[in-house]
Amino acid sequence: MVKNFLAYLFLSALLVIVLVIGYDPIIGYYKANPYINGLILLTLIVGFLIYTVKIISLTSEYRFMNSVAFGKLKINDTSLNNYPITKNIAKNLGIISSSKTINKSLEEILDELYSSIENGKDISKYLINLAVFLGLIGTFYGLLLTIGSVSNVIDGLSIEQQDFGVFFDSLRNGLKSPLSGMTIAFSSSLFGLVTSLILGLYEIITKGIKQTYFEFCESQIRLYYEASSKLKSTSNNNENSELITKLSELVEGINKINNNFSNSNEEIKKEISSEIKDLSKSIKDLVKKWVTIPSLKVLRITA
Repeated sequence: MVKNFLAYLFLSALLVIVLVIGYDPIIGYYKANPYINGLILLTLIVGFLIYTVKIISLTSEYRFMNSVAFGKLKINDTSLNNYPITKNIAKNLGIISSSKTINKSLEEILDELYSSIENGKDISKYLINLAVFLGLIGTFYGLLLTIGSVSNVIDGLSIEQQDFGVFFDSLRNGLKSPLSGMTIAFSSSLFGLVTSLILGLYEIITKGIKQTYFEFCESQIRLYYEASSKLKSTSNNNENSELITKLSELVEGINKINNNFSNSNEEIKKEISSEIKDLSKSIKDLVKKWVTIPSLKVLRITA
């Protein structure tokens, strides 16, 4: 992450230095075709702003997530207002949600994270291609002007002229317009290719930052998800154990009642014993239905 951010700063500084040093020739080439070159320059500015916002945003998200992972900061609704990607992760993991539970699978959370990180990728790539496309338009426009000017020069020449000095002066003056058209063509191509090159380098830097941030978030999400799953499994086992204990106590109580009536009237004893057996059977069926354990020997009822 640090290396990619330093590369971004270096490229931006280099771009500023080149603009300052080569200001005069750049302005001269720009004026050759100000309309198309202006569109190419606008494409460069918009692309630069998009990449700058994305790089700063992801770097800020990474630093915040890193601070949380190492216990330097705590997550709450207020602290997450400036970090939308991290806030969405915390919401999906149930950290800031009201239910405090994970309602999505790990794959769904990671897919949503990837989509959030790659948001705006199509626009930035389109600008790279747009710069080349505008350069080609300027090139073809300049070539059309050149061809038309050459045609006019040829039509204006006359081999019947006896004065070769006048002939060459006419030829020289006529070639100024075609050469101007060539300047338009090559200046637009130059601006388009340079813009595409610069935006392509920013794309590579941004891609590296995205990859680093995604891998870091993925590792943290997997750790939290696995820990939550184990905690949930332990909680369920504890609930099952508690249910078994309570049912065992109930069965023991029933057995005691059954023993207390052992000396009672034989007819009453049979009736109560039959009722107790039915109740015991119902309890066993309930345990088998809701609790999966290897054995239920603890629930043995004596009649």
